[in-house]
Amino acid sequence: MSKNNFSIGRLDVAPMAVGTMYFGTTVAQQDAWACLDAAHDAGARFLDTANNYAFWAGGVGDESEDTIGRWLHRRGSSVRDEMVIATKVGARPAVPDGGLDDVLGLSGRAIAEQVEGSLRRLQTDHIDILYAHIDDRRVPLDETLGALADCVRKGQARTIAASNLTADRLRQALEAGPRPGYQALQQRFTYLVPAPDADLGPHVVLTDEVRAVCEAHHVTCLGYSPLLSGSYTRPERPLPSGYAPDALDALHDVATQVNLDAGQTVLAWMVNRAAPVIPVVGVSRPEHVRSAWAAVTTPLDAEQTRRLDDARHG
Repeated sequence: MSKNNFSIGRLDVAPMAVGTMYFGTTVAQQDAWACLDAAHDAGARFLDTANNYAFWAGGVGDESEDTIGRWLHRRGSSVRDEMVIATKVGARPAVPDGGLDDVLGLSGRAIAEQVEGSLRRLQTDHIDILYAHIDDRRVPLDETLGALADCVRKGQARTIAASNLTADRLRQALEAGPRPGYQALQQRFTYLVPAPDADLGPHVVLTDEVRAVCEAHHVTCLGYSPLLSGSYTRPERPLPSGYAPDALDALHDVATQVNLDAGQTVLAWMVNRAAPVIPVVGVSRPEHVRSAWAAVTTPLDAEQTRRLDDARHG
């Protein structure tokens, strides 16, 4: 394993996942492919997608996976073997033009059908990390976990993971399911801590309580929306409701010390902290890939990390 890399189960993964949410919708295929080429060339060979990206941006949910699949086909089997591909099932609308109030969900049959669709769109015979995208409380956990484990048994997935679970539901899944169970958890996470009453739905935040469950069960943590849509660096994009700027002075001071911008410093902090969280960084241009990669491969010393941690919780 590279000294900068992390493990998810038995997989060796890069210190960031390239977020491809808008590939094929607001990010045209040519631009998406340029991002993927840049990621491969840099060594950021960990891609994150889902089978519902980005239905809310004028798509049907096929677009991101389709765009990656065509790129993999164009680049050939040797490049596919170098990539770690993560996708998610469960949150795809059940009907065209539908929403998250009626999704395909995580029943055994629904998982099997969705995985077949993802494999077809991605033009691959296996998914490296298969996520349960949501907490589908309509379906017993045993059924969901059994179906995901069956995908691993059949070679359709190499490992399974979860997203958007509370601490209690994650604990139940880890204690009730077959082994190995979830090897990773992807939640909303950034440097600034949202207020306890912040409405971030349908996202679920990676809280300290959730982190503790992950640590106890050796589950790798990933964080989506780490850059708050550019709010750390773009004055025209104010912080989302629920986030206070109290810790930004420390962030800017450390950014100056390590010659990164504030957003890059968030990413560097995520992978250098004592309890690291792999950032999932949405990109639309190759320079976004290169900027994020420079950030996650920049070391922070113990004093810098401590200062950021203290300001964050202060």
